[in-house]
Amino acid sequence: MESGTESGTEPTTHAPGRARRAIGLLIGRLAGVAGALAAGQVIIGLMYVVGARAITPATLGLIATCVAIGTIAATVFDAGLIALLTREVAAGAVDLDRARGVVRAKRRLSWVLVLPTTAACVVIAPTPASGVVLGFLGLAMWEAQSRNGLLRAQERFTVAATAQVTGRALGLVTVLVLVLAGAPVIALPIALVLAFALEAALGRYFLGSARVPTPGQREVWGLYREAFSYGLASLAASAQQLDTPLVALGAGPVGAGLYAAAGRLLGPLGFFATALGLVGAPWLARARDDEPALRGEERRVVGLALLLAAVPLLAAVLGPPLLPLVLGEQYATSGPVLAVLAVGSVFSTLNQPLAIMLQNRGHQRTTAVAITIGLGLGLVSTWVLAILGGAVWAAAGFVLSQVVILVHLAIAARRVRGRAVASRAA
Repeated sequence: MESGTESGTEPTTHAPGRARRAIGLLIGRLAGVAGALAAGQVIIGLMYVVGARAITPATLGLIATCVAIGTIAATVFDAGLIALLTREVAAGAVDLDRARGVVRAKRRLSWVLVLPTTAACVVIAPTPASGVVLGFLGLAMWEAQSRNGLLRAQERFTVAATAQVTGRALGLVTVLVLVLAGAPVIALPIALVLAFALEAALGRYFLGSARVPTPGQREVWGLYREAFSYGLASLAASAQQLDTPLVALGAGPVGAGLYAAAGRLLGPLGFFATALGLVGAPWLARARDDEPALRGEERRVVGLALLLAAVPLLAAVLGPPLLPLVLGEQYATSGPVLAVLAVGSVFSTLNQPLAIMLQNRGHQRTTAVAITIGLGLGLVSTWVLAILGGAVWAAAGFVLSQVVILVHLAIAARRVRGRAVASRAA
């Protein structure tokens, strides 16, 4: 088992040779995390493929709606705590044991997450049994994300990836077995919950035993409050998961199923952008007290994002003809949906470095406002367009949301960096 960081190289430096090694290290970590995310997302995609082929688009739409509810509920429950702890542990402001104690304190409130999520899923899911299972998805997600975040804060990306891929592999095996056993409706819900639960268990094993007692809620209230702005940004981003329920409301369960199928298959193609956020946040945190070095690291992160934005463009071209071959002819009309969503993912990729730059500089609230406004407009557009033109038109709402966020974040980042330069000169 690893201890400490996976590399002793510091991300902030001024010498040209060391700068080249730093960018090499950043790219190496990005590639490693992206590879693990790719594997994990591909496995999740295969889980959805196996499950989707055994059920109707309408049933898939109901399950996807419950998954969206669980994802959002986990984000609401976390309220930005994991993102804050990851940044503070990476910067050395909070030690790992203290961070783990805070997570355990939050876990004592997990009933607030499980009870309402289960109630909602029992009403929405295709069967009561699948609803009960999906009611625990949010908690399993939060547990996995909390362990993953603390491992990343220590730069232990390899073991974090190992836990994630192993959990997803178990999920794939589970959905295959249950479909073959004649239980297709319950197969995907059980597989998803088991995948995240195993990831959480392995993350706990890799972190080792905790050495401090669990603090009381009053003790950690200050961290809860400080994390709130992070939580607003995360909640706004997770609210994008509401697009599937809104498509269901505007275009019916079949439209939601077609939309969800395209969105799930597009997920693996965003692994580079996601990896950039996971690696970039602790990377920039280590340079935040050295303005010249920080600006250099920010330029590197933005440059990488520009390169990664080409990946969704390929999906927009190649995805539509391939999608019916993967899922079957009943999902043929998901191809255009995939193309439109892929265009939106280009802008989403470019938003990633701007968001982590602003958050690292202490402007979490600005980031949250930008994301909230953009996604709010996008979700309203998704619902209206779903009524007017079905799943294909609804996908344009996602594009609109990401363009609005990009413009807002770019303006904010320019102002913040300009004020930092002026302050340093003064």
